[in-house]
Amino acid sequence: MKPIMPAVAFAILVATTLAPAAEAPSALGTPRSVQLEHEQIVSRLESIAKRDGAVGIVAAKAATFLKAHYAKEEEFVLPPLGLLSAILKNPNPADLDRAVAMAERTKAALNELLADHVEITTLMNDLIAAGRQEQDEELVSLAGRVAAQSLNDIEVIQPTTILIGEYIRANLHRGK
Repeated sequence: MKPIMPAVAFAILVATTLAPAAEAPSALGTPRSVQLEHEQIVSRLESIAKRDGAVGIVAAKAATFLKAHYAKEEEFVLPPLGLLSAILKNPNPADLDRAVAMAERTKAALNELLADHVEITTLMNDLIAAGRQEQDEELVSLAGRVAAQSLNDIEVIQPTTILIGEYIRANLHRGK
């Protein structure tokens, strides 16, 4: 994965920080930083998938699997995270009921999500092995970062989504 130039990174930060507040009445949605990370990972894997041999085959399988997994996460795991700033600014932001439903769905899907992350780790281990075989340290590094991001989803993202739902239910749902 190529590093983002500082000026480009700053432009992305400004555009994604300012634009959504003016455009969207609801903060419920996948944080743009996570969307960008997912897009970059899939794009890089799809590019690597064009290679011949084991690297191309494993990268294609990983890209396909991650696209489906990220779509699932962006459907119900990640959108409540978009409410974090809104909750700090406004005790009653829009879409609280939808956020609670997504948090409950995340909790119900923990075993399925864990199985996905085990598969992601397996695919990344396969990419690491193929990258080492081809002496491609960039690929090894990319696969290691994706595996770490997958572990972060299990340890931080999913529990945070569930806690957001519980917080909303306990503190913000007055009379509901």
